[in-house]
This record gives sequence, structure tokens and C-alpha cells, in this order.
Amino acid sequence: MDLEEYTHRFGIDGEANIIEDAHFGIINGHITANVLHSNILSFRSLFAPPFASSNFSFEGYICGEKVKSQSYSWLPFQVQRQGEIADVQLESTITLIAGERALVFELKAQNKSSSSKVLSLDFDISGGLNYVTNWDFAKPVADKACQITDKSTFMIRHNDTGSMVIGAKGMTRESYVPFWKTQTILEPNETKSFWMTLAIGEAEDAENLAKRLLENPAQAVQETCEAEMARAAQLLDRLPRFSAEDQRLEKFYDRSILHFLLNQWQVPEFLLHPYYSTGSVIGGCVCSYLWDFGSGWELFPLVDPDALREHIKTFLGINLTRHFAFNPISGAGWGPWYYINQEKIVFLIYYYVQLTDDKKFLHEIVGDKSILEWIIYQALFGDHLEEKANLVDYGNGNHHLELRREYRYDNYLPDMNARRYPVYLAAEKLCDLAGYKTEIDFRDRAEKLKKLIHDELWSDEHQWWLFLDAERNKHLRYTLQLFKLIGSGAISDGEERALIGHINEEEFLSDFGVHSMSKLDPAYDQIDIDNGGGGACCIFPPQILERLYKAGYPQKAEDILQRILWWGERLPYWSDSLVANAIDYRRDTPLQNAIGAVSGAQAIIFGMFGVSVDFEDNITVNPIPPSYCGSIALTGLQIRGNTIDIHVADGRYKIDTGKSTFTGEVGKSFTIPHEGGGK
Repeated sequence: MDLEEYTHRFGIDGEANIIEDAHFGIINGHITANVLHSNILSFRSLFAPPFASSNFSFEGYICGEKVKSQSYSWLPFQVQRQGEIADVQLESTITLIAGERALVFELKAQNKSSSSKVLSLDFDISGGLNYVTNWDFAKPVADKACQITDKSTFMIRHNDTGSMVIGAKGMTRESYVPFWKTQTILEPNETKSFWMTLAIGEAEDAENLAKRLLENPAQAVQETCEAEMARAAQLLDRLPRFSAEDQRLEKFYDRSILHFLLNQWQVPEFLLHPYYSTGSVIGGCVCSYLWDFGSGWELFPLVDPDALREHIKTFLGINLTRHFAFNPISGAGWGPWYYINQEKIVFLIYYYVQLTDDKKFLHEIVGDKSILEWIIYQALFGDHLEEKANLVDYGNGNHHLELRREYRYDNYLPDMNARRYPVYLAAEKLCDLAGYKTEIDFRDRAEKLKKLIHDELWSDEHQWWLFLDAERNKHLRYTLQLFKLIGSGAISDGEERALIGHINEEEFLSDFGVHSMSKLDPAYDQIDIDNGGGGACCIFPPQILERLYKAGYPQKAEDILQRILWWGERLPYWSDSLVANAIDYRRDTPLQNAIGAVSGAQAIIFGMFGVSVDFEDNITVNPIPPSYCGSIALTGLQIRGNTIDIHVADGRYKIDTGKSTFTGEVGKSFTIPHEGGGK
């Protein structure tokens, strides 16, 4: 992969970007920074776990003025900004150096006039530094005061936790004040570059790194570009390439898979290597939430099966009936119980085994149980085995929808109870696969639960499910979460058709997405985007459209997909939640790049292309292109030792396995015959 292809796939221009200064950042798996795109000389907030400077500020001035950006472009690890002052064309480039807690800043100035120009450059630098061991949902507050020491051309901001070492070429520094300054003369048409480096870490290490980078900063930037291209190429080698006549679909897919790179850390102090965080950009959500990590349960086995195994074991090592996340350094559990934990962990294991054929994993030991025993334990959590079936009371902690106002959705929840059905069947399948005989008849319990939910919670009048409070009084809440039952088998065909009937513009759809709460529900809250109605968590619409494809409702799926295609064009990364009735995103969250965003690409591979694998090594495809895109292709799909290309056009598809070619008619699934060579 070269820089042109990388930029085409993963970059974004300032004209398209809607992310504001405060949420605009870059990251390289070792350090992340907030880069202001409104002017060409400023960046803030450095987070380089375990080091952090939340109040770090780098403010640049030319001739005493900040220079407004006229244009800018973003890559995951680099931002370029252009501006002009007094006929001098300016371009700044800030690059996070590959494999390091460091950056290089270049300012290039070109005199476009016919007369000489005198430029004064000033860079005001401030901020504290902490060694942070607890990384959770919020950005850590790291502002411990630093002392300033001069060493040759370097300024060192340091305290007993570490150092930030800043060096510059071609600039002098005023003694005992925290800024660099220089004055230069530019002759007509002359161009000059000014370089600065910054490194964070233990005192000696940071100083040595800053010095090394300053010896040849241009080379460091070039080597970084090459390293980032290689990292992206590795990702694309593991995932299939998606191409489409409608370029918006390609942008959506590529933007989705980019989150594997944005959220991958290679930090020595972290427990796992690599480690995948929930967020990361500008220091938010560096912990790992199961609800978000588990959203890529079909893609992680393709992208990084080794890391997936270690993350699964770490999640099992915390109490998933008490916590929803773990700390990246200690691995300790953190936060309350999210009711979705049990489904997420069971299906992470289910799809890992299904897509890799690694049955031995089921017998590995975590704590006092094997993986398989943990599956049974998690699947049955809340079940009363002495009863034929029971509804689980999920309590009144407001941990599912986290609604902000007086409206509640607690206790006996229809979506969470019904989602136990596919979990039971998954547990049964994994037990059968391992030859493990359990006294629990999972399928029988699933069917009895299905009947109980219908009898107790289904409302013919509303064509929806009710929920029960602690006193078992019935209430109605039209939440998008019920759409996750589509294709699950947990509801009847009639209930499923009724459920899908609610996916309309009067209730859940708007021009730019899906609402997490029906617009007709009194609990609808435009401000509460992720679950209260203003839009939805970026994970939810792709999950729903994948289920619609799999359940045989491609028109509904493509309708939802078309409404959210702007995500790939207007955002460098997908935040916690995206608005449905405007091109906008949630601002009041530190989670600006969610790992669960990979569910977008997952929906295309396993939904639109209908790729499925069973435990007998049968691979089936059922591609259905959107009506607004005549041709689509998925190339280099690697599953269980097979490499498959799928091309779709003019109502037909062609499958190429490298050994044989098969054709089929769109709308009719095809199971690829066993040819050998697979696992």
C-alpha cells in the first residue's frame, strides 16, 4: 500500500470533516493528541499511556498572530494544515512517530511576494505530566506541575513521574520562559522549514528519543509513513477488500475497518499485546468495555484471533456479573454490570470457534473454570433452573438504556430476556462441539422461555413487547433494542413481521439514520442520542441491518444503510453516537472513536454478502447488492484456510475460490463445495 491508496481509503479533507476542534485527534498506538484544525500551529492534550498531560498546550504565533487554517487534511497519525499571512504561504505537519511516544512538528514557510519578509515565530508551551495507572471511560486528569530545564537546544518539562522533552531546529529559546521563538528573513520565492520534536516518557529515554528524532526529523516522518502503510496493509491482508459501484459504500466500509487501527495499542505497560481499547483518540475510553469490544464478534476472528483469545480470557477473569470493562494495565474489572455481558462473551467465543475451528480453546482454563464451563455459567446467569422458565429481573440500576430523564426501562426487560434464547442455543452448540454432556437441555429451556415472553410481555394491541417494573406492573417503551431480535428465533414469524413494521419514518427512521427510541415514545430525547432517541450508538444501525439481511429483508437493510452512508464521508472516525435527523455527532462523551464501529464492515461481509460458516466447515454466500448500487465485490475473504472472491453484477454473482469458479443468481444462496486445502 502506498500513501496515495492509504489517503484515499482512510484520510479525510477538511471540507468534508464535521468533527470540531475539541474532538479532532490523531493516534498511533503509543500516543494520541488533540490537533486544532481551526489554526495551523496549535495542538493540545497528550496521552501516551501510562504517561499523560491532559492540560498540555502548544500554541503558535507568527508575527504575534495565530494563523487561521484555510484548508487541512487528516490521516490517523498525521494532520496537515495550510494558511497564509502577509503573502507568506504556510503549511504545518504534525506527525505521531511510529512505535514511539513522540511527535514531529514541521512548519514550512514560502514567500510568495516579490519582496523580502521578516517573520517572527513564537511557540508557547505549557502543561503538567502524570503517570496514570487507571484508564477508564473518562480522559484522565493529568496536570501535575512540571519544572523546566534547558539543555542545549532542548527544553525539558519534568517532575517525579517523567519528562516531556521538546527540541527545535533553527529556533532559539528565551531563557526561563516556556516558549520558543525565532526570527527569520524570507527572500522572494524562498521556502524554509522549521522543525520541532516532542517525546514523553522516563527522563533519559525521552531525552534520547527527542535528540534522535531531531537529527533527521524528515527521515523520521518518512519512516513513520512507511510503517503506517505497512500496518494498514496488514489489516487489509486479513480482511477482504470491498469495492462497489457506489463509492459511498466503499468509504463506509473502509472507515469502519479503520477502527481496528485506531484502537490498537502496543504499549509495554499494558497487560495485553496488542490491546484493543474501547476508544482512545485524545485519551478517552482507553479501558475495554465488553459491550463495545464484543460488537465485532464476527470480524475479530479474521483480523486478530490471537488477541481475541487473550481479550476473551481477560474478560472472563473479571466478574462479568459485576463489571462491564477491564483496566488495560492491571486487567482488573471496572464499572457496573451491563446486562448485555453474557450475550457478548458467549458469542465472542462462539464466532471465534466457528470462524477459526479452534475447538481446543473451549478446554482452556481461566481461573477455576474451562472456557466451556464459563459459557454455561454465563448463559444461565439469572436463570432459575428449578422453574421451567423464568423472566430475569435486571434490577433498577438504569444500566441498559441509561435514560437521562424520569422515564425508566428497568427490571423485567423484553429484549434482554428474549436475547437469552440465541445464547442458550449457542451454548448448546458449543457443548455438543466439545462432546460435553450437560444436564441442562438448553433448547428446551429456550423454547419455554420464548413462550413465556410471548405470554407475559407481548401486546397484540401495540404489536410490541411490554416491560415489567419491580412490582410487575406493565409499561411500554419503544426502544431500538428490540430490533436485535430479528432473525434470532426468539420471536414468532408474526411478531417479527410486526416488529419490522415499526421500522418506518414515523417512528424510528429519519433522513440520516435510525433513532434509538421511537419518535412517538414519551421518553424520546433528542439530546440523549445513543439510547434516548436523538440518534443511535454507531454500533446499533449496522447490527440491525445485518440482522435484516440475514433474516431475508434486504430492502429494509439497504434503506437503513443508505441513510448512514454519510458516516464514511463526513467523519474521520465514528463516535459513541451519531445523530439520525441531522449530519451530526454526540459531543458530550470522551468516546469519539468506538471499536464497535467495526460492525459496519461486519454488516457488509456477513449481511450484504450473506457470508456464513457452520461448524462442519461449510461456507455459504448469499450476496444481495443494494438497489442503488449495481455491482459490488468482496475479494480476499479468508475463512478457515480458504480464500474467496465474490463479484456481483447484473443480478448474478461469481465465486472464485482459487481452485474453482461458481456462479449463482442474486437472491439464492450457494454453499461452496469442499475442495480440500481448508482446515
